[in-house]
Amino acid sequence: MSRSPEVRLADVDEPMLERLLELAQLDASADDVTPPLGNGTGWNAERIDWFRAYHRSAAAGLDGPASEKSWAVLCCGSPAGSIRLKRTSPQSSVPRTPGEATLGSGEVETGIWLGRSYRSRGVGGAALGLVLAEARRAGLHQVVASTTAGNIGAQRLLTAAGGVLTHDDGAVGAVVVLSTDSH
Repeated sequence: MSRSPEVRLADVDEPMLERLLELAQLDASADDVTPPLGNGTGWNAERIDWFRAYHRSAAAGLDGPASEKSWAVLCCGSPAGSIRLKRTSPQSSVPRTPGEATLGSGEVETGIWLGRSYRSRGVGGAALGLVLAEARRAGLHQVVASTTAGNIGAQRLLTAAGGVLTHDDGAVGAVVVLSTDSH
């Protein structure tokens, strides 16, 4: 049995942003990474501009103006893709204990993309585990995700992480309830 790859999350600064963009253009479909923008399919100027703007706005974190945080997924030190958390409900202003950050309320949404050469190698599952740990540390209660009925790999990842799947007309939703107890 092969050993799981070394996976970690890294903040997306400008140099990392350019490394992620290069990976995305060389090893991922634009449709897997960005919304449909511009004329035609594939990587175009509009999609490249969106990619950069998205990661720059998500750099401020869950408490920033975009209420979103993205990380580079690193596999053995190289960019393999990106994963995110985005608030889907307002945050509470009640501190957990004096001096601590405010407790997140409700839920966050997650999403991930990986370069083709990093898929089916355990990278996605490891990254999802790390981002769920980030959500727990932020005091959040649940993480939701969505995918398509045809994306069996994503469904397996979500189920393995404890997600409960729902199916609705070709769309698949998942909810992972987080335990924030430290006992």
